[in-house]
Amino acid sequence: MDGSRGRSPPAPRVMDLRTAFRSSLPGWPGDSRAQVRVVLLATCDWLPWLAEASVLLDDADRARARRRRDARDRDELTVSYALHRLLVAARMDIDAAAVPLVRDALGCPRLRGTPLSTSLSHSAGTLALALAEAGPVGVDIEPADRVGVMSEIARHVAHPAEMAALAGASSDGINRRLLEIWVRKEALLKAAGVGMAREMSTFAAPAGRPLPLAPVGAEKTWLQMLDIGDDWVGAVAAPPGAPVECIRLRPPAEVSVFARAVR
Repeated sequence: MDGSRGRSPPAPRVMDLRTAFRSSLPGWPGDSRAQVRVVLLATCDWLPWLAEASVLLDDADRARARRRRDARDRDELTVSYALHRLLVAARMDIDAAAVPLVRDALGCPRLRGTPLSTSLSHSAGTLALALAEAGPVGVDIEPADRVGVMSEIARHVAHPAEMAALAGASSDGINRRLLEIWVRKEALLKAAGVGMAREMSTFAAPAGRPLPLAPVGAEKTWLQMLDIGDDWVGAVAAPPGAPVECIRLRPPAEVSVFARAVR
């Protein structure tokens, strides 16, 4: 007689946030030679750990999250900030509470006292986190359906030389390329640490060749589009020649099933 018959299925594991996040990493970062890593996460996958996520934040980040008017936005931002700390903690092999993550005067994340650089982009429930060992990094992602608004803001996004290069393309093609220009420029401005203090239309941002990080200075960056599926458009600004790795992370399957059941 099969002794397994009639038995209840094994209960799903209930993990704390730190353990669930570590378990989601497929051997990373130890098995990777990439100098720049971009990690994509769906914030809804991690909302069941909202209470634990809030505990990981410092007072400044909790205050930033609380300023969001919509409750869902507040929760997703809280989880995003916690996942950011957990990713850096995994790279530095320290506890998330000890991560030296601070923000400069423009709100850009900085890893004080380390050679690492980091960047964050959060849009429509998806989070992109970037870590670099070789120099400044910036990342930006946008839903592909935002191509529909690009024609309205084209003159604020594209440099005149970029607009001239778009001449003759179809309307859909122009809007898609404008969105690609947008994410490349967002990524570059984040890497430069100036945010939106510099108008996008004042400079060109082609992919695949060294560009200055700022109007003055010798430091260079390299813009690369991210292959993240048809529903998203993303780019990373990284040191020229630095290998880039992009991965998606989800909680372990058995934990995800449990989390959905209790939400």
